[in-house]
Amino acid sequence: VLALTMGLSLVACGGAPASESTSNPADTSEVSSEASQPSASGTDVAFITDVGNIDDNSFNQFTYEGVTKFCEDNGLKANYFRPAEDTDEARMKAMSQAIDDGAKAVVMAGFLFAPTLRQAQEKWPDVQFLALDVSSFDMKDVDEKGNPVGDPVITDNTSLITYKEEQPGYLAGYAAVADGYKNLGFLGGVAVPAVVRYGQGLCSGR
Repeated sequence: VLALTMGLSLVACGGAPASESTSNPADTSEVSSEASQPSASGTDVAFITDVGNIDDNSFNQFTYEGVTKFCEDNGLKANYFRPAEDTDEARMKAMSQAIDDGAKAVVMAGFLFAPTLRQAQEKWPDVQFLALDVSSFDMKDVDEKGNPVGDPVITDNTSLITYKEEQPGYLAGYAAVADGYKNLGFLGGVAVPAVVRYGQGLCSGR
C-alpha cells in the first residue's frame, strides 16, 4: 500500500485541479485487435485489470477501489481498462489505450503482466508503472522455451509490489482450527509461487 501511494504521488504532484477530481471508470472489455477510441474524459491514473473484472469482490475490485480513492483525494481522474482476452497482446493494447487517453500512471494487477511490463516500461519512459504481485524474478527475460534468463530489467519508472502470502495463509489456517475444523484441505488453483506460499502458510497455521 505504501509503495502504491508513493508511486501514485508522482502523478499527484503534477495533477489536475480539484474541480477535475471525479473518477470516471470506463470498462474497455471490447479492446481487441482494433483498439477502441480513447474516451473523451481523459485519464490520469489507469488500472488495467487481470483476467477478472472490477466487480470480482477480490483482487481487481479492491485494487481499483484503492486507485479511485487515491485519485479522489488528489484531484485526479481514474479509469480502468479491461483486456479483451488473456494474452500479452491484449494487455498491451489495453495499456496503450490507457496511455493514449492521457494516463501518466498505470497500475496493473497480477504476475501475468510481467512480459507486457518489460516492453511497456521502455516504450513509455514518461509513464509510471505500478505492478501488483509482480516480482523482480518475473521481470527476467525468457528464452524460446519460456525459461527465465539473465538479470531482471526494471527501469526507473517501474515499481513492483509483492506480498507475503504465507502470512494471511497462516492466519486462515489458525482461524479455521480455532473454529473447530480439524481436517483441512487447500485448493489453490494454479501452482504459481504466490499460491504455493499461501498454501504453505495455511498448513503451518493449522
